[in-house]
Amino acid sequence: MKIFWRILRIVIYTLLVLLVVAIGALVVLTGTEGGRQNLAGLISKLASSEDRKVTVAGIEGIWSGALRVDHVVVEDRAGPWMVARKVALDWSPTALLSRNFNADRFAAERIELARLPQPSQQPSQGGSSSLPVSIDVKQIDLPEIALGQELAGSGIAELAAKGSLKADPSPLAIESVLNVSRHDGKQGNVDAKIH
Repeated sequence: MKIFWRILRIVIYTLLVLLVVAIGALVVLTGTEGGRQNLAGLISKLASSEDRKVTVAGIEGIWSGALRVDHVVVEDRAGPWMVARKVALDWSPTALLSRNFNADRFAAERIELARLPQPSQQPSQGGSSSLPVSIDVKQIDLPEIALGQELAGSGIAELAAKGSLKADPSPLAIESVLNVSRHDGKQGNVDAKIH
């Protein structure tokens, strides 16, 4: 019996060492420009499908809790429909270990929505509508949102949005406070509380 416990202890220590080495390698690799480019490519590939192409570029601060992304482009079969520039996320990566996504701030310098995305040609999988984690974003700050003519009706509408978001996975519950205002010379303001 002593031999079993000894072997088990060696196996556990070996697995822990391998885990630490893997995490260390990931941190070191994403600490270099080439490593961050590879990570951006991997994220882009994982987020893309036959009907959707996602391109992520310029990732910084992955492990610091001050994540910055130069731009994100989302395309469908008709081309790009959404671009987010200078995205900032001040969050707690370690909170994910307890199935929580906690962020003090989510911001993007500019979001351009040319149109709505085209419907997927893939049959719906009908999956669950539950979230894998609870979400708490204390501050959302989107000072420039440009809606293309297809969405705005005439010309381009320039908006700004501020708010917060909380969501719990089971049962799905969403709480959000949002203020959207126009800043293109036309009147318009919406305040919303969703529970």
